[in-house]
Amino acid sequence: MNKRYAFSRLALAVSAVIASPVFAQDNTDAETQDKAKYEQIVVTATPGGATMQEASVSVSSFNEDDIVKLAPRSTAEVFRAIPGIRAESSGGGGNANITIRGIPLATGGSKFLQIHEDGLPVLEYGDINFGNADNFIRYDWSVANVEAVRGGSASTFASNSPGGVINMISNTGEIGGGAIGTSFGVDYDEMRLDFRYGGEISDDLYYHIAGFARGGEGTRDTGYHGDKGGQVKFNITKLLDNGHIRFFYKNLDDKVSTYLPSPVLVKGDGEYGPVPGFDASSQALNSVYNTNISTFDSYGNPENRDVRDGISSEVNSFGVEVDLEVADNLFLLNKFRISDVSGGFIAPFTDGFPAGPGDVSNFAAALCSGALDGEGNALNCDSTTVTLANGPGAGEVYTGEAFTNLQFDARLNDLGNMINDLSLRKEFDNGVSLTVGYYYSNQDIATSWASWQTFIQTLDGDNSQLLNITDADGTELVSNGLLSASFLSYEWDLNYVTTAPYMNVGFELSDNILIDASVRYDSVDASGELISSCCGGNADYDINGNGVIEQIEDASAQNSGFISGGVINLNRAGASSQIVDYSANNTSWSLGGSYLLSETQTLFARYSKGGRALADRLLQIGGTLNTDGSLTNTTSGFDTTKQLEIGYKYGTRDLMLNATLFDTVTEDTQAEVTSGLTFMREYEATGLEFEGRWNATDNFVLSGNLTWTDAEISKDANDATLVGNTPRRQADLIWTITPEYVTDFWSVGASLQGSTEYYVQDNNDLKQDAYNLVNVFATYWVNDQFSVSLNVNNATDEFVITESEEGSAAVGSYIRARPLNGRTTVVSLKYLFD
Repeated sequence: MNKRYAFSRLALAVSAVIASPVFAQDNTDAETQDKAKYEQIVVTATPGGATMQEASVSVSSFNEDDIVKLAPRSTAEVFRAIPGIRAESSGGGGNANITIRGIPLATGGSKFLQIHEDGLPVLEYGDINFGNADNFIRYDWSVANVEAVRGGSASTFASNSPGGVINMISNTGEIGGGAIGTSFGVDYDEMRLDFRYGGEISDDLYYHIAGFARGGEGTRDTGYHGDKGGQVKFNITKLLDNGHIRFFYKNLDDKVSTYLPSPVLVKGDGEYGPVPGFDASSQALNSVYNTNISTFDSYGNPENRDVRDGISSEVNSFGVEVDLEVADNLFLLNKFRISDVSGGFIAPFTDGFPAGPGDVSNFAAALCSGALDGEGNALNCDSTTVTLANGPGAGEVYTGEAFTNLQFDARLNDLGNMINDLSLRKEFDNGVSLTVGYYYSNQDIATSWASWQTFIQTLDGDNSQLLNITDADGTELVSNGLLSASFLSYEWDLNYVTTAPYMNVGFELSDNILIDASVRYDSVDASGELISSCCGGNADYDINGNGVIEQIEDASAQNSGFISGGVINLNRAGASSQIVDYSANNTSWSLGGSYLLSETQTLFARYSKGGRALADRLLQIGGTLNTDGSLTNTTSGFDTTKQLEIGYKYGTRDLMLNATLFDTVTEDTQAEVTSGLTFMREYEATGLEFEGRWNATDNFVLSGNLTWTDAEISKDANDATLVGNTPRRQADLIWTITPEYVTDFWSVGASLQGSTEYYVQDNNDLKQDAYNLVNVFATYWVNDQFSVSLNVNNATDEFVITESEEGSAAVGSYIRARPLNGRTTVVSLKYLFD
């Protein structure tokens, strides 16, 4: 596997086009830009041809003007404007958790919801371990619209997305002109440049190019510049007499710091805050004193890793879209993309061993009592000594607080894919339309979790320092911060080929009754192998080079009660192996219809059953695979979601209101990296979505959404005591409300994003109180071309956690949690040109 795709010739072609003489079109097209959203044609995960008002699905669309009001600091924060979406962006510029309509969020990523670019998925699976789909996509000015279909036909017009599809649709240059802008963090360190330009090359040829570049420390204090990189996207369109052909190119090379669960203080029932010396909402446990790590690959070979790389994302992709009327009322649509996707993920995770975050004396005592030398003898724990290993005061005794840093370190060697979606749609004179299609996807998952090292460090938000810990005889339990040189190593080399024929039949029974029925048959062929070893080394290694194998270097020694010393060498004799060799299939279907009460009002209903294939996380669940790689009788290889929707739409140019009642039943087979827990569950959820926009006057606009959800765990194969509980992180109400006042020269407004209380774990004990984040924005137009903007995210500096490793905790204790960013402020300058 490990296929790599090169695009250097394409890059030269792009340069050649840019160098060609072009004539810019007018910067605006009033008729197009003013077109009401309810009149827009839906292009995402639907049969095609229906407007947002007519379609029997729940669909939302947002453009650049809508999105800037959210003051987003990451792509995931853009998605929070979509009704029913829970987008937890507490991980920084990537590594977000995204789900919809009460469908479970048991671990990270977006399992039941696909993220698309121009109609094709960025990754076939949105929850690949350390390779979340949002890691490889960036919102910038290349995007014309973000369109989201929730439930409904997403089950049959896309694979592995029964919850819905979020589609980032590119500008194409059909409307000419460009813009360049610079933004600066006021209360945090970051600079960003955005640009876009497009227009005609000739009467039947137009293009668009856009992207961004940035650098800085990011939204939290890390002690170094961890956000660095950018993106360029280009497309060119050739108009034909019967349609168009469009070519796409994308290059993403970006690094962002990511924030994993860190120490947080339990201040009260549902209330949290910073621990002494560390504020997890504005600081990180990353440090200049532990950036260049001398570690080992999965086979015990020494190498260096730079923690400043954080989430590194590298994407080179090339795509083609062909949209033609090949015969009378016969339409061919083919979308193709081939992507070279790779990167990495490295960040400190606050682990629970040896004694959790807190007093360093507890760490030292726990480490010593749980340690055995290479001959199985206990160490001399009559006393222990803790000193600073580096940084200010190195060598001095340390008596403060400490934490265990389990360094998550994944190399995403190859997440490349090749995807093609071909469909033919025939429209008959009697009001019947028939769509048949065939989808193909080849997704690689080749990653390395190499020698996750474990450090003991000071609990300090201002450049945490490494520690030394010795026993009464001077034996080093922790040397230069290092407790374990190799906690675990996993080598994944997997491949998933998905094929899916699908069909949709639409009936226009009358001028105001539309019905459609669709079916999709997904087949997945999975192959590959996982080789793994945990917990601690299986080979001695002289780490400090003094010629003596010492405590943490000795594979026969034991540290912290269960971690062996030395390093891991993933040889066949000393590691576990799991072959993957199976095929699985699933049939999805959807039936829906619309009743157009008038030009402005629509009723619709739909029932759907969709499936999500289980990918790499299946290998972490014991008993699901036989030794030969085939599936056991505990799983079909798919989880399914069933949804019923009944909705009402009202749309005019001044007022738009959508309301959808939904009921879902979802299976979830899942594995959680941080806790080691596995889940085989069923969830049920009933809810109501509202979305609206009101142009109250020529100057005042009110828009927003609100979703009520009543969800519960209805079955659990491993823990029956959880049945009836509310799923973790599921609130009864979530909302985004945006009032805005606009004049000819300035605009001002706020985006209110909030939630009622929710439990942070499935045991329904520890909870996060209700909150309301206030994001404010203002723009002043100096003239028609130049504007200055200010936006503030979380203006009231609320401390809100989205997840916690602990499900129960006493007031005054520490938990390991991920909070949202504290207050961040950005000033932007933007210049428009022809």
